[in-house]
Amino acid sequence: MLTPNDPFRPSSPLAPSTSHVRRRRRPDIPLHARIITFDSSMLPVLQSAPSNQIRHYVVQSGRHRGPASATPYDRPRHDGQISPSTSNLAARISGPDRTSKKELLPKRPKSGMPIFATARSSERREKMKVQHARLNAVLGGEEIKQWLRSRMISEGVLDMSGLPQDEWLKKNDILPPSHRDAPTTAGVVLWKLVDQVIQKTGGIQIHTLSLARNEFVNFQQLIRLPHSLPHIRAIDFSDNPINSFHELSLLAGPGDSKGKALNSHGSLKALVELKFNGCLFREAALKEEGGGEKYQSEILRRFPGLLILDGIQLNRIVFPITRKPRVSRKREALEQLRARPFTFPVDIQAGFAENEIAKNIAMAFCAKFFPLWDTSRALLIDGYSPNATISISVNTIGSFSALADDVRATRATRPPSSSYDRWSNLPSRNLFRGKSARTADALKSPADREGLLKWWNDNVPQTRHPLEDASKWNVDAWVLDGEGVTTRLCAMITGEFQELPSMAYRTFSRTVILVDAPEGSMARNSGWPASILSDTLIVHPYFGTASFDTTCSLAKDGITISPPSSLPSVTPSPINAEQQKEVLITQLRQRTGMNVTFSTLCLEQNGWDLEIAYKNFEEIRSNIPPEAYV
Repeated sequence: MLTPNDPFRPSSPLAPSTSHVRRRRRPDIPLHARIITFDSSMLPVLQSAPSNQIRHYVVQSGRHRGPASATPYDRPRHDGQISPSTSNLAARISGPDRTSKKELLPKRPKSGMPIFATARSSERREKMKVQHARLNAVLGGEEIKQWLRSRMISEGVLDMSGLPQDEWLKKNDILPPSHRDAPTTAGVVLWKLVDQVIQKTGGIQIHTLSLARNEFVNFQQLIRLPHSLPHIRAIDFSDNPINSFHELSLLAGPGDSKGKALNSHGSLKALVELKFNGCLFREAALKEEGGGEKYQSEILRRFPGLLILDGIQLNRIVFPITRKPRVSRKREALEQLRARPFTFPVDIQAGFAENEIAKNIAMAFCAKFFPLWDTSRALLIDGYSPNATISISVNTIGSFSALADDVRATRATRPPSSSYDRWSNLPSRNLFRGKSARTADALKSPADREGLLKWWNDNVPQTRHPLEDASKWNVDAWVLDGEGVTTRLCAMITGEFQELPSMAYRTFSRTVILVDAPEGSMARNSGWPASILSDTLIVHPYFGTASFDTTCSLAKDGITISPPSSLPSVTPSPINAEQQKEVLITQLRQRTGMNVTFSTLCLEQNGWDLEIAYKNFEEIRSNIPPEAYV
């Protein structure tokens, strides 16, 4: 209980006192804060103080002494005066008036004179309102539709270049979408009108669009362009003062910016050609050292299907796959699609081999390559051609197939998945997920033997493949091109491995291009069935083996297998006699270790029958001279 002499107890209201009731200090007020009385000299301090501390700096930083005439229950104010006490106890002990910093301090304009800034904003809003009204006035008429049709220079080619100088727009006093005073929805309205008038009503699909010389400084007015013109294949943006690469991201679909392989609505999936000649960001990039490669990389990151850039054909390997955009469907059409039973033409198939020779070489390669990849990667380098390219990519997108449900159901039986950071941090050909944005950084070469070995051992995670279980593997092999010793074989190996030390399961697909190892090469001397020209490894989340396991079937959950009435005939590529002899010589060399000369002689003497030649070799092995193995 407080006594009358306790310093924390207020004095009697009958006697004058300068002390007040002590209240708990707020945690954001420092202990060493002093009491100050507000006057004009404190304005600089208050202007720099946080708004939540203004009143504490003024009257609340510890004990406050008011005028001698004040009573203990009178409330101090921010101006140093005293407010009379009230009958409300909460009001008497609640502290000073909660005057905000905005009310306490004079207003400070951010820049320039506020009245001028306000006038400019009002003037611009009025201009936009006027333009909005003028645009609405012509939208329902036939004149603007005729103007759009006049902009068609040929079937599917729309020329919307030079709109700031267009006579019809000037005549109607309508600003082009690129103008700063144009309505923010002008672009949306324009592209929607093009879709309605030319594509839907006229039945013409726009595939080429020119937007050159339109004074675009950004692409805000083009955000809805992919939605209205999803089939566009070529766009010309030449001579627009665009400053940044980031503006191009406004044209990408929702999933494109994250590298998702989805036909998202509103993306330019069909785009194959772009022109940016004269654009500021292009000219600035080309002036920098290595700017040409950076410029091309930035464009391809956003538009991976591009084949022609600024009128120049890109040197790219692109599969002949039509990139169809995703378009909206009406509810009736969607219901018809859902009601239609889903049918596959064929069921799950095992690995494909163009011929027996291609299959044997591919299987022999796998038998030698993957044990070394798991245990001793240094011995792999001899199997690569000196000019070979090696790359790794990671794709963390999960499977959307019905078979993925079966994989998820077995998740508890496997070690938990671990982070993909070790794969994503590698220089990767997946420009969206890799550490480097340049494709050249992702390509490794056996010419740099020490650098390649260090990358394999220090950066690429160690693995363990199921070498003893053939059901975990799928191998596709076919002849790529060439004849005789120049024949190139493509092998695509799909399977699974465990990443060490986490033991997490991953699915992989490895594509290699093989060629006959030249006489005297390290690949031939090391017993490789062929030399590696290209090696591309892609790491995926674990998908299981259902995609190539013939014991599984797609015919479930209402899905049927309905083969077409006639399947196209597949004719194996012809292998001439000389090419077949080369393959037999290579196989005999692998089994016997003899050089080309003695292997050829052995096959000739046994009628080019591989099994008979090998059997006779075993019988006379002890009598074969040493030079046969040199």
